[in-house]
Amino acid sequence: MEPASARVTVSRTLPGDVGQRQVYVSLDGEAWVTMLAGQRAERTIAPGPHRIRFNNTLVWKTIEFDAAPDETIEFRFANTAGRLAIGFLAVMGVAPLFLKIVRVQGP
Repeated sequence: MEPASARVTVSRTLPGDVGQRQVYVSLDGEAWVTMLAGQRAERTIAPGPHRIRFNNTLVWKTIEFDAAPDETIEFRFANTAGRLAIGFLAVMGVAPLFLKIVRVQGP
């Protein structure tokens, strides 16, 4: 009999992503994937508590979650800019960016 497993999915597909900078994603303290706008990644995990961290080198966000056997946990995220950041992007090519992360609640 196979041990139970769960899945975690991350996708950089939230509306409003400015398409700038990569986002580094780690799971349980281990580097997992580097993502650009529009990309998606999926990984099998053991059921139980986990910690996922998103880092765009300016902002770090950590989310703790519990995964049940056969459950798929999904996070969608985007690098977003504030109102003033658009001007910085246009003039300087860089601006402070923020991470917006949403956990998707599936059926």
